[in-house]
Amino acid sequence: MPTFDEHSQALLDSGAAVCRHLRTKALHVYGNDTPDAFVTSRSSHYTCLRTQFVTGPDQGLCVPEACHEGRDCFEAR
Repeated sequence: MPTFDEHSQALLDSGAAVCRHLRTKALHVYGNDTPDAFVTSRSSHYTCLRTQFVTGPDQGLCVPEACHEGRDCFEAR
């Protein structure tokens, strides 16, 4: 399993919300607590389940730092 850096570990420990529509292969391989769900990984490709594309319904980029509360399409998992 990939290791968490200090920043992604702090987000996991704080209970930071993750969008239920954000997807990357790491989520399927390592599960919901993968660091790739909290901090963008250079080795991951992110998509939105609602659009099946790299942007969400609001045309915003789908990466962990952009898919957060306050975005109209955000739904916490």
